[in-house]
Amino acid sequence: MLLIDRNGGEKIYLQLYRQIRAEIETSVRQPGQAMPSTRYLSQELAVSRNTVDHAYQDLVAEGYLVSRPGAGYHVTHHLPFVVEEKPATQRSVHRGAFQYDFTENFDYLRLFPKQAWLSAEERVMSHGIEHIQPVNGDLEYRQQLVTYLNRLKNIDVTPEQIVITSGFNEAASIIARLMPEWRKTTLAVAEPVAPNARDVWTSLNIPTMPFRDWQRLPKTAAYLLAPTHNFPSGEGLSMAQRQELAHKLLADDCYLIELDTDGSLSYSGQAAPAIFHEMGGQNCFYYTNYDETLGSSLCLGVLVLPEALVASFQTTYRHLPNRNSQWQQQILSQLIANDDLERFIRQLTIVYNNRRQLINSLVAETFGDKLTPMGAAAGSFAVFHVNSDATVDHLIDVAGQAGVGW
Repeated sequence: MLLIDRNGGEKIYLQLYRQIRAEIETSVRQPGQAMPSTRYLSQELAVSRNTVDHAYQDLVAEGYLVSRPGAGYHVTHHLPFVVEEKPATQRSVHRGAFQYDFTENFDYLRLFPKQAWLSAEERVMSHGIEHIQPVNGDLEYRQQLVTYLNRLKNIDVTPEQIVITSGFNEAASIIARLMPEWRKTTLAVAEPVAPNARDVWTSLNIPTMPFRDWQRLPKTAAYLLAPTHNFPSGEGLSMAQRQELAHKLLADDCYLIELDTDGSLSYSGQAAPAIFHEMGGQNCFYYTNYDETLGSSLCLGVLVLPEALVASFQTTYRHLPNRNSQWQQQILSQLIANDDLERFIRQLTIVYNNRRQLINSLVAETFGDKLTPMGAAAGSFAVFHVNSDATVDHLIDVAGQAGVGW
């Protein structure tokens, strides 16, 4: 039963939000259960519909409710996992029994949308799949990705521009095949970056050089960077910086390889548009995967080609089938179509935001001013600046004594 305290200091929409969230978390309201309409609840509680709608929208944003046009609001089938911080006196202080588990698999196992995956798998099994799929990957999946990428990253492409790969190494080999002239120049690679994104080019006979400041780009024909995270302070590039970089690259007729492996985990609630969007799809390869969401064991990368290179790709690869799991592609297509994937991403965003706040408070409590947090835009990791001569092993040991394991 929902109760409104009109004499209290808390806003009414927050009272509704907290009470409904508690009912969902304690199973008073069951998964999939329909919520009262905003009109009905506003009349029942004698509050405005805007107040009810405000509470509902906050619950949708945090993954407790889902909303579909014409169907109203329903309780989610997959509750977000919220990390609660305990007082320091209750924390475990011995190694080997970490109270705060910051390993990635902990989140994937706790939150992975198992039921949605199994339901999608059953639907795929019921109609079967073709033996050979197009070279780009499953067409239905790529069609869903068109909508998905447009909604999340403002990327406007056709299914023909999307290529499903087994990971970044395969994506890099495709790029190298389409851009043979890069073997005579240098690919500038932003640091820090994932080791394979830096090292794969050696096997492809493309020379590389590191750079750290996007405002002082070395003179070359192509660049690789990850604009969402850890570049170089953990903050990522703002929208204005993305636009400035895109304008500079287009003006110099340079190419960009944009790595966006965790750009969907945005704590602001809205992921920044891809630089691919700011460049109008020209001279830009965009790459993403599911490493930071569904897990690295799902080896399906998504490479988006510049429209001008689609014909070249088809000419080069048209006789080869796509060897990546069509079974997994069709399951993912179902998850996107039913909003299960984006709902899961919203839940993960809540988890990582809570964990970032938790680890920041633990670091401040344990290390004081010896570590300074850096960046809070997106991603599944926290970046700190070390203001001491302590070794990494010592810092890890101190964190373990505070009950934090990684």
